[in-house]
Amino acid sequence: MSAITAFGFDNVRHKQSISSKPNKDRLYLAFYRQRFQWDPSIMFHTALLLTPKKPEASWVQSWRYHVRECLQEQGVLRWEYEGSQVNLRDDDRDGRIVALVLLAKWDPAQVTGADLAALLMNVEVDPKGGDGGARDWIWNAIRYLVEEDVIPPFPARPQTIWQNGDEFAEVMENCKDAKIPTCNIDGRRMKSTVPRG
Repeated sequence: MSAITAFGFDNVRHKQSISSKPNKDRLYLAFYRQRFQWDPSIMFHTALLLTPKKPEASWVQSWRYHVRECLQEQGVLRWEYEGSQVNLRDDDRDGRIVALVLLAKWDPAQVTGADLAALLMNVEVDPKGGDGGARDWIWNAIRYLVEEDVIPPFPARPQTIWQNGDEFAEVMENCKDAKIPTCNIDGRRMKSTVPRG
C-alpha cells in the first residue's frame, strides 16, 4: 500500500487514477446472482470490481470491494465491508457475475487495488442493512471516490448508474457469452474484455 501512510490517506486522496496510458485497468460495478435474497426487490448483489483490461480468469489479479453478510459468534448476521483480491474463475463460479458497468479506466501506478481497499474502509456500513444496505454502500462508495477525486465525476447520480446497471443485468441474466456482458453508465451495451470464470 505504497500511497497510504500511517497518518491516513492523504497520498491517495485527490490523486485521480486516470491517465493517458494504454491498457489501463478497469473499475466496474459488478452485478452478481444472489446466493440468498433478503430483500425481494433487489435481485442482484453488487460490488466494485477492479480488473486489468483483459484479465486472465485463473490469475489473482483483480480486486472486489463490497459489503457481505457475516455470521457472528452468537449467530447474529451482520453486514461488513470486504476488499480483497480475487481471481475471476473463483469469483465467477457458476456464472454468478451477470453483468458489469464500466465506471472508470484506472491507472494502478497512481492508486493500487490495495490502496483502494484501504480507502473504501472509510465508507460507512450499516451492519443490519441487508440487501438494501449493501446497495446503499455501493452508492456511497462511488460518491466517496468522486468526492475524494479518485475517479472523475459522473453526469448521473450513483443511484441512477446502479439502476441502469440493474436493468441491464436483468436483460442479460441468461446470457451465456464467453465474456461477461458490459455496459456504460447509461446502460448501453459495449464490448466486454472480461472473461467468464
